[in-house]
Amino acid sequence: MKPDLFRAIMKNAAEKIYYPQCLQYIEISMPAEMHDLAKATLPYLLPSNILSLKTKEERREAIDSIPDDATPAFTKDIVKLGVQNIWNKDKRNAFKAK
Repeated sequence: MKPDLFRAIMKNAAEKIYYPQCLQYIEISMPAEMHDLAKATLPYLLPSNILSLKTKEERREAIDSIPDDATPAFTKDIVKLGVQNIWNKDKRNAFKAK
């Protein structure tokens, strides 16, 4: 699979926001030999998409849709930290702009 196609599929998968739907999209859009790489990439693409949700409850639901035993290990923690980091960065930038 060419890198551009991989990136496009991963972008579309991450836009599904909820982890089970992301995995389902990956499984139908990529050959099986790419699934492990896609699952390892997904935690780094999800946070910005999760932050696009309007409410804290929706964001929490999206994070909670990730199983604690997801592969790779600590997927849920990586996504949580990513969401927190982007949120804090956006808050700092908004404060500086005032």
